Amino acid sequence: MDKPTLIYFAARGRGEVIRLVLAEAGADWQEHVVARGTPPVNGRPTDFPTLQASGTLPFNALPVWEEPGGFRLSQSSAIANHLARAHGLRGRSAVEEAKVDEALGAADDLRGELRKVFTAGPEQRAAARAELAEKALPRWFGFLERLLVANRDGTGWFVGEGLTVADLALWYALEIAVDNGLGAGLEACPALKGWFARVAARPRIAAYLASPRRPAFAPMPR
Repeated sequence: MDKPTLIYFAARGRGEVIRLVLAEAGADWQEHVVARGTPPVNGRPTDFPTLQASGTLPFNALPVWEEPGGFRLSQSSAIANHLARAHGLRGRSAVEEAKVDEALGAADDLRGELRKVFTAGPEQRAAARAELAEKALPRWFGFLERLLVANRDGTGWFVGEGLTVADLALWYALEIAVDNGLGAGLEACPALKGWFARVAARPRIAAYLASPRRPAFAPMPR
């Protein structure tokens, strides 16, 4: 293995914040794409059950990150934070790292709200979407607006003077909402709306978002 490798499905999901960190850092990596019923690549299974049976996945789950030399790491948040730390995207002090962790927790909570649509039964999905659009997301956008404005009047990033992994995780959560037609609440949050555009416009992020290596958008079920 001559490049670090992300082992994951051909989907955004839990691998996407990892990819955004790598893109922002200008890092080079390759992906070992996993599916079901697919043949091995370079001697390694791509069929998920076969890969699980091989004993190479620490928790029999994905994503997994591997580096030349044998270092292997599981759990998406651990991988994203490891890479962010290696590339200076975790803040510049212990206090800033704590604020990054706070914002990452908010991103997890926000994505938990979005997952309610995926986990709802078909007959409950319309109600789950309405709850998101009318209550949960406007509330969370308001929280994030306040948090952003508290740092340099909301003209930069969520923590300190530079972009961090927290910005990337929150941006991805908001992108899911916007791409699924649930971003109307952003209109009431001008600082957050401006920040959302700033992240997407960063040269390396913009290049990744437009690149063919980014997995396709998968809409929420309706």
